[in-house]
Amino acid sequence: MNPFEQNWLFTREERNGFEREALDDHSWETVDLPHDWAIAGPFSKDNDPEIVIVDPTRNVRTTYCHPGRTGGLPHVGRGFYRKHFRLDWKPGQSVRVEFDGIMSRSEVFCNGHCAGGRPSGYASFAVDLTPFVRNGENLLAVRAENLPRASRWYPGAGIYRHVRLAVTDSVHIAYHGIRIHTEGDKVFLRTSIENPTGKKVPLTTLLLDPSGKELSSETSSGVTDFRTEFECKNAERWQPGSPVLYTIVSILGSERIETRFGFRDLVFDPDKGFLINGVSMKFQGMCLHHDLGLVGAAVNRDITRHRLNLLASIGCNAIRTSHNPPDPEMLDLCDELGFLVICEAFDEWKRPKTPRGYNLLFDEWGERDLRDMIRRDANHPCVMMWSIGNEIDEQYYPEGPAVARRLCDICHDEDPTRPTTAGLNNVDDSLTGGLFDVVDVKGFNYKPYIYSKYHAAFPEAAVYSSESASTISSRGEYSGHIFEELGRKENRQIDSFDLCNSPGATTPDHEFKGQDDNPFVMGEFVWTGFDYLGEPTPYREEWPVRSSFYGIFDLCGIPKDRAWLYRSRWTDRKVLHLMPHWNWEGFEGKCIPVQCYSSFRRVELFVNGVSCGVHAKNPKKLFGTYRHVWSRVPYRPGVLKVNALDDDGKILASTEIRTAGAPDHLEMEWERCGEMVFATVSVVDRDGNLCPHASGRIDFESSGKIVAADAGDPTSVKPFPLPHANAFHGKCAVWVRGPETVSIVAKTVLNGEEKQLQMIAK
Repeated sequence: MNPFEQNWLFTREERNGFEREALDDHSWETVDLPHDWAIAGPFSKDNDPEIVIVDPTRNVRTTYCHPGRTGGLPHVGRGFYRKHFRLDWKPGQSVRVEFDGIMSRSEVFCNGHCAGGRPSGYASFAVDLTPFVRNGENLLAVRAENLPRASRWYPGAGIYRHVRLAVTDSVHIAYHGIRIHTEGDKVFLRTSIENPTGKKVPLTTLLLDPSGKELSSETSSGVTDFRTEFECKNAERWQPGSPVLYTIVSILGSERIETRFGFRDLVFDPDKGFLINGVSMKFQGMCLHHDLGLVGAAVNRDITRHRLNLLASIGCNAIRTSHNPPDPEMLDLCDELGFLVICEAFDEWKRPKTPRGYNLLFDEWGERDLRDMIRRDANHPCVMMWSIGNEIDEQYYPEGPAVARRLCDICHDEDPTRPTTAGLNNVDDSLTGGLFDVVDVKGFNYKPYIYSKYHAAFPEAAVYSSESASTISSRGEYSGHIFEELGRKENRQIDSFDLCNSPGATTPDHEFKGQDDNPFVMGEFVWTGFDYLGEPTPYREEWPVRSSFYGIFDLCGIPKDRAWLYRSRWTDRKVLHLMPHWNWEGFEGKCIPVQCYSSFRRVELFVNGVSCGVHAKNPKKLFGTYRHVWSRVPYRPGVLKVNALDDDGKILASTEIRTAGAPDHLEMEWERCGEMVFATVSVVDRDGNLCPHASGRIDFESSGKIVAADAGDPTSVKPFPLPHANAFHGKCAVWVRGPETVSIVAKTVLNGEEKQLQMIAK
């Protein structure tokens, strides 16, 4: 951990003069950064409820309260931070503090003096402390404030991204002052220097290969602007599956900065689609909000890596940072792991989606926030496009194209090497008004039906699905009448047959067909990779319901059925996944719908050894093309089994689900990622079959620090840090931070008997 992020003091109590050095802060809570003050709860329907006015007839207005819109967590209000630190400072040195993000409307004070701040919670910024610091003891104080009804999802609260203290000579490399781009095997660099002396200074630049070996070096003299060029013959290319990274080292006096980059060539072709390094590739992408599930918005490298690994396991190769500038550490990981990224700047321009959203800041801060995002992120090889907005309301209004043009001009001015894009959900109005023509690459949100129409009318336009599917489901939740009862349920869950979607959206199958019928479409970004806090569509007035249903993985990172559907489409792996569970007590003799996600064309279903027929994928039926469906399978307890067959009837693979008996014991699976251990606990019967209705409490103990426990149930309002969770459809998860070897103990009561399981994670 960065030492400067340790031992900050924090309070939510209103403090006049919180920045004063003489203030007594001994009673404040000690926290380490990054820190999200709201994630510990408690949940409440009174935390930032959205008041929605509905006017369906344009004559009658009705109002309702949407309590779960931002997750029901206490993020609204002010939080105060103080950091006492000792500085060995000499006159002539420059001191700045760098914040990757403070949520939100921050003010920064040094030794009682206001030094800076930033209203946007997603913007990275630096504050010059040089005029205020002294040799010896110093005080940094930060105030953050979230306004009510300012976000469409859970935003987090406080200093939720990384912080660094930089002490340099007065002549130093500017904040985000290194710009690298490649053309073929050539590297072009521009380095900006803060130089109050006005005299020439020497800058040494090194080029290192992926192993760290020095390939080239150059030392040049200048005042503030340095330009350097290297050639790296036969440079290895960066791309998904082979993310080769080189390094530029910039040395100015005692200052040394290392910047990673990659060689890659991107083409966005209207007919051929997307090509990287001359090879055609489809975007198999996910939209991601910025929260990390059980830890809220507080960034954590190990959790982010774990989530990206989960997405990679189903074939995902691209991320859209919905709908805001991302944490820069996530981009570092995307560079390392080989994910393409669309960096998105805005969810609002001047016209509001929420009463106190970014629209209040756009005129004053929009250009600066956009420029700063590009300056910060342009060296990342993973970044392929700059998105100027998501479903912007100006699509519908005459001023939209002018605003879009100004934003695109800013992008091209800052970075002429990458195209601009936007997520357009109203393509007709965008075309009529002209906004469609302004962005370089056209992003369609939920429009698989119109690809061919628009390609015929605008053959020069490169297009992709910037937001697709929006399918909703609860992990492990099934109804015996799924084909008759889509959508809302009394228990505030959603069936997991993946046939429900939000209004205006589609199922995965619709998008797959749209892409298959129109190969010029460059791919898709599915809404969303993970459930996220807030926006629990379709439930609006209901409570409790704290998180979304959109994820392919639930809030804990446990896969839903849809994960196997995308894995079967996006990878070459053999996939055979059967659903639902086979515990339908009271349904004996009645018919249950059964589905199978499979990479195999032909499968045969059996109940207790009796065939229910061979099913072959049929491109003439939408829901028979990408999944196998048996709409009426008589339920009999026992074994539900599916065999994958070749054209001659030979069995290629099999999987089965057994009717579970009474809950008997616990089983645990775990993965380690850095300092974090992610464990999933299952309640099983004596033979190891998952008990799909198990919902009892499971308590955890660990030799490490239990960070959070949950089960992915969107209706649960148990605070995440508490070391227990009620199983949801037989499973729950615990996240633990610990050393190389950590023990985790799970305890529960099954059928009146105490059960315990211990696991050692290394």
